[in-house]
Amino acid sequence: MRYTESHIINRPREEVIAKFKDPEGVKHWMEGLQKIEHISGTPGELNAVTDFYFLHKKKEMKITETILEQNLPDQIKFGYVSSMGYNEVEMKFEVIDENSVKQINNSFFDLKGVMKLFGPLMKGLFKKQTLKYMEAFKAYVEK
Repeated sequence: MRYTESHIINRPREEVIAKFKDPEGVKHWMEGLQKIEHISGTPGELNAVTDFYFLHKKKEMKITETILEQNLPDQIKFGYVSSMGYNEVEMKFEVIDENSVKQINNSFFDLKGVMKLFGPLMKGLFKKQTLKYMEAFKAYVEK
């Protein structure tokens, strides 16, 4: 399953990227995040591995993130492994003007187990969750 979502953030790209790269800032826009645990590599750089622990609907979930490409301020690509399967996210930040950036999220999911069956039927929910995080990030940056 693949999809793309985007929106405009009304701040200079340097400010958007600084907020995006701030590990302490993640808690402001990733709902349910309980803990971040660095596993290996240099945080924020290519091949860095980090575990994210979430509480979602009273259920604990661990997602392991690996940075697959790092070309900020233009683009960064992450690979995520969880009990649901594999998710790849390419995040792009395109300059609109000196005070506006288009954030583009290209997502790919390779689901497993029961999620492989129901995932395509739930594409709207996946997109909704992506937009929720993107809108929360936008609010965090613009405040």
